Amino acid sequence: MMNRKLQITALLLIVGFFSRTEGHVDNPYLPEGCGSCHVGHGIAQQPMLEAAEEEFCYQCHGSEGAQSKMQSAGRLAGGIELANIEREFAKPYRHPVVEGFGHSPTEKLPSATGASASHAECVDCHNPHQRITVAATKVYDVAGYSLAGQYTEKATNEYEICLKCHAGNFLLDEPTKNLRRQFSLTVRSQHPVTKVSVGTKSPSLTMTLGAEPTMKCSDCHTGDGPNAPRGPHGSNFRYLLSGNYETGIYVDENPLAYQFCYSCHDRSSILNNESFPLHQQHLLGNPEKNIKGTSCFTCHASHGSQNYPHLIRFNPDAVDRGKSTGRLDYISNGDGSGQCYLMCHGHEHRPGRY
Repeated sequence: MMNRKLQITALLLIVGFFSRTEGHVDNPYLPEGCGSCHVGHGIAQQPMLEAAEEEFCYQCHGSEGAQSKMQSAGRLAGGIELANIEREFAKPYRHPVVEGFGHSPTEKLPSATGASASHAECVDCHNPHQRITVAATKVYDVAGYSLAGQYTEKATNEYEICLKCHAGNFLLDEPTKNLRRQFSLTVRSQHPVTKVSVGTKSPSLTMTLGAEPTMKCSDCHTGDGPNAPRGPHGSNFRYLLSGNYETGIYVDENPLAYQFCYSCHDRSSILNNESFPLHQQHLLGNPEKNIKGTSCFTCHASHGSQNYPHLIRFNPDAVDRGKSTGRLDYISNGDGSGQCYLMCHGHEHRPGRY
């Protein structure tokens, strides 16, 4: 006769399959319900948990050995594999969850003070008690900040959670650090995170937005590799990106150098100048004239451009104002052509037309 605990587990798995419940509450993979997490008296200063902070989460979201231990204890259903988030936090680029312990009751969010975030906790982004059903409208039961700098107890967009720490002081004019400015609804162009993309679609795009007309921060800032868990936990690549992105002034173009960009923008289309007549020349340079290629980052913003279409934003470390014009500027003619005013490779565009 089947063990009663196995019977309950099997029943919960069947119910969970049809109800499509995610999160921890009513989760069919937690045979003991609340007791799968809250056991006995627990350790000091914790809500009946037997481990603190990320170490507690790693019991199920860690190594296979840790998960097997939970399954043997009857607190995690067998036959399932959960992503190893602990391994993600061991990567060189990650959210700093191990750098601190808890948050002081009087500690203010970085967005409210302009201070740098010293560390992060799992609960800064995740509410372990949130009940999520697949069919329901997505609501993040976690605090965040709106684009207007207003605090909200429940974020309705993923980026509002990110803005808790990645916005700087809203009262300061820091366009390179303040993501509220870069994703403001008034910017000339942006990756469509806070507003729907309009205008002609770039011919190099290989990815579509699908049912949702916008992107999420975690579409770009997420684990690397085909089997990496989604979300900005950790990556082997700078800026916590899903692939490599070289931002240096001089870069030898190759699939790995712009692996991240090429995950959405077709490399052959870019090098065949289908979206801009001088893409190949900028990326490959001109070896005969001893002119090296440069990064996408030299001309394009990764988040949003305050003044220009096509995410145009010149990297001041790579280009300079024209000596005769004093201008560092881009003018779009609106028909795919344009003009640049700048100094690059010792040559002044006054303007450079295309």
